[in-house]
Amino acid sequence: MNMASKSPMRALSLRLAALTLLPPALPAIPGDLLWSFDTGAVIFGAPAIGPAGEVVFAAEDARVYSCNPDGSLRWVFDGVTDWIDSSPTIAADGTVYVGSWDNFLYALDLETGALKWRFETGSMVLGSAAVGPDGRVYFGSDDGFLYCLAPDGSLVWGVEPGTQYGPIHSSPVLSHSGDTVYFGNDVGQFFALATATGSRRWMFDLRSAHAITGAAAIANDGSIYFGSKNGYLYALRPTGALDWRFPAGLDPGTEGIRSAPVLGSDGTVYFAAQDGYLYAVDALGFQLWEAFVGDVFYCTPAIDAAGNLIIAGYAGYLAPNVSHALSFNPAGELLWQFVFEGYNDSSPNIAPDGSITFGSHAGLLYKLAGAAPLPQTGWPRFQAGRRQAGFAADLARTELVDLFPWITVSRAGWAQVPWFGRGWVTGLQLPWTWHLGHGFMRAVNPGPQAVTFFSPALDDWLTAPAAAQGWVYRFSTETWLPPQ
Repeated sequence: MNMASKSPMRALSLRLAALTLLPPALPAIPGDLLWSFDTGAVIFGAPAIGPAGEVVFAAEDARVYSCNPDGSLRWVFDGVTDWIDSSPTIAADGTVYVGSWDNFLYALDLETGALKWRFETGSMVLGSAAVGPDGRVYFGSDDGFLYCLAPDGSLVWGVEPGTQYGPIHSSPVLSHSGDTVYFGNDVGQFFALATATGSRRWMFDLRSAHAITGAAAIANDGSIYFGSKNGYLYALRPTGALDWRFPAGLDPGTEGIRSAPVLGSDGTVYFAAQDGYLYAVDALGFQLWEAFVGDVFYCTPAIDAAGNLIIAGYAGYLAPNVSHALSFNPAGELLWQFVFEGYNDSSPNIAPDGSITFGSHAGLLYKLAGAAPLPQTGWPRFQAGRRQAGFAADLARTELVDLFPWITVSRAGWAQVPWFGRGWVTGLQLPWTWHLGHGFMRAVNPGPQAVTFFSPALDDWLTAPAAAQGWVYRFSTETWLPPQ
């Protein structure tokens, strides 16, 4: 072989050697920017996150956007004719619901962004929709009605005489049983309606004209928490009776509490007020701590499975026209800070991989690295879960992606989970799942790193840890089952 034939191979080997000498990329740590997506228009509402990690959000350019988990654009729906302040909601059947200033609630297909239907009200739809276990959709309008629609967009109830409740800017939420829907109005009244008929169960009057703009949070015992622009956080019993109220440290004339509270796994209530502080209050109404976060208008904090809080607020004390996202541990100690341009109203959402997504007035959607996914139970963020469906998560309503956060392929109700027997899994009525290799299994202790199951076929307990890459551990025999 002559030298001419050797030189290209030698040059290639040198290039390869040079590449191997480059330092490896450092892994992202919580608070690091993973990507941003620019719409050029204010992103007011919170993004919703679908079963495959896809992000759906709306902007005030009257468009609804969807991005892939890597930040690339999936689709844009531009059939809305006015601003969108509403946060999208993703139903279990893959329908995206979003309201607009043009008086309509829109139903879109999650995969394509195509319009399924739209429903017209008598005024603006500013809040987000809640979706019940049966697929019924609940939302309020500035016309004073709370609407209940069937999944096909037909009216179930909401416009009967005598059922106008005043302008509704808050987002409705559902009880754990799904038989009651809760919401507040702009004249200081909070309502509980029967979901079956729309009839009133009770009404709590703040005895002031201060609006309730944020959604409520529902505790495991049925207690109801919400804030008002009068500066108080309210705790109601399931009967509608006042349990306690907590005053934020607001100066007279400020705008109180506009966002929603969230609940930790230990019952701690977290909320932000217009005095610039994030508060932690126990279930009896006693303050645990407070942390300064800057001006917070409509941004609701989120809690990850490690108990850390994430919130965004205006940081004009740092520099003009900048905001920051902050994370605190359960004791109120600052963990990290991410500074970004412009104002913020968008509440953060946490994806199954733990990443954090939120929007800004500068038109950018940000995705940051996080420490942990959302917890499986409780009320850890606006509308309770990453889909913003308006009820608390539990295993009976959990999607496969919540049990197996690193699903690689999902289609027609089936999901391929490489680290669980490298097989296909489908949910019948979760927490029961069906695995092609192991049959019926009941998920007992799901989490981002491992899932524990009971297998009736084996009459034994199994665990599927991510680190095992396809192997399942059988407890009674202390043996590993190979991928199936």
